[in-house]
Amino acid sequence: MSIRTPHTLEELSRQALLRNEALAISALEKLPIILFPALFKEAFNSRCTGMVKAMVVAWPFPYLRVRGMMNTFNSEIFHAVLDGLDVLVTQQVCPMRGELRVLDFRRLPCDFKTIQAGTEDGVCSAETVHVKQAGKPLLHELRPRIKVRVDLYFRSELEEEEMYFLQWARQRKDSLQLCCEDVKIVLLSLDNVRKVLSVFKPKHIKVLELSIDWSWCTLAQFSTYLPKMRNLHTLYLVYRHENRFGVCGLPRLDENKFVQKLASQFSGLSGLQHLYLRGFCFFSEHVKLLLRNLKTPLETFSVTHCPVLQSHLKDFALCPSLHQLKHLDLSGPLLRNVSIVPLSVLLEMGAGSLETLELQGCKIKDSQFRELLPAFSQCSQLTKVNFYSNDFSMNFLRDLFHHTANMSKMTMEQYPAPRECYDEWENISIDAFSQLCSQLMDTLRAIRQPKRISFATYLCDFCSQRCVYDQVTRRCPCLQ
Repeated sequence: MSIRTPHTLEELSRQALLRNEALAISALEKLPIILFPALFKEAFNSRCTGMVKAMVVAWPFPYLRVRGMMNTFNSEIFHAVLDGLDVLVTQQVCPMRGELRVLDFRRLPCDFKTIQAGTEDGVCSAETVHVKQAGKPLLHELRPRIKVRVDLYFRSELEEEEMYFLQWARQRKDSLQLCCEDVKIVLLSLDNVRKVLSVFKPKHIKVLELSIDWSWCTLAQFSTYLPKMRNLHTLYLVYRHENRFGVCGLPRLDENKFVQKLASQFSGLSGLQHLYLRGFCFFSEHVKLLLRNLKTPLETFSVTHCPVLQSHLKDFALCPSLHQLKHLDLSGPLLRNVSIVPLSVLLEMGAGSLETLELQGCKIKDSQFRELLPAFSQCSQLTKVNFYSNDFSMNFLRDLFHHTANMSKMTMEQYPAPRECYDEWENISIDAFSQLCSQLMDTLRAIRQPKRISFATYLCDFCSQRCVYDQVTRRCPCLQ
């Protein structure tokens, strides 16, 4: 029989206040400020829109994070917060207690200690307008412009709340400091992207993910915004093959012109640290041009589900910006008949910094990867490797394990099922899979103590899932 913990006096007082919303609003000016954060959270949970609006106006701390308090998005509460912000922007006299400088809608957990301390980045950097005139002071003379921080995720069809917020922000962009650091755009037209960037200044963007089916021409037009994103440190470019006249369908001469324009804009990204390219068709001259315009060392370089040629690998190896990588991901392209020796240069140059190495789905053979082993064994900082869906034998996997003997920081290892698990038609034998993977696990434990290790088959042709061995054998749905 469980015993319910009785409510504290503070909890009971909050509940009493919220039962009489009008009384609670009138008492805000005299309420001890230490009670504000918990009362605000309870007003959210109770959907007390009037109270939420009033508390935004009277908020006694410089910083307020809103999105992190919501378990599920609520339209009425969202509108109440914006209404409270409107009061702060439009009223001519400051509230007695109102100290709000930063309203944060980002998708992060809420920390009330941070709220009370008012130490969130940007609290003290909100733009302040200093104007002295005779007569009654205006609102913007009394306090700094309020900063509104958001993450934006736009899809091809904007939802009603997204459209409302975008319109609301557009109307107030001159009275608020609108700051968006993380932008994700999926299959949105260039015209709509321009509308977003006309409201939220590109200079604030730190993380940009573009999932598009644009032509090279359209992508080149968009690329003129990249130099304006002077604080951008992470860029994802994902090509969605949903438009047959997309990136891979242009005549070669036109394509070269537009790719050249795109690549030239990378020279303005002086703070870029993480670059992810997925699904693009790059010719060799495109790769050279792109790499030539990378001006600073990257921490992450990911080229996945893109055709990769031996000439591309040579260009990667010769690019100084890729010589201090922490994360290298070349998953997806088939490298079965390609010399991967140039990758040894990248491994050697990054031996002291490389933390994750992913070569999933490349169909690399023993003989190819064996030439990488001397460089691979020097990568003592590795914490994760993923070699799923490569063509490794039992003997090679044992040899590979011996080359990981000094990798004490390894926390996750993903290896392909050995070739001996398959028959001549590449059908998996579950008994052989379990037995051979168990033997490989014993081999590795004799060398060092792995933390998380798994072996997996190729993706099933019918259910697109794998059989996985990690102490026990988990079959794909087709083999259940």
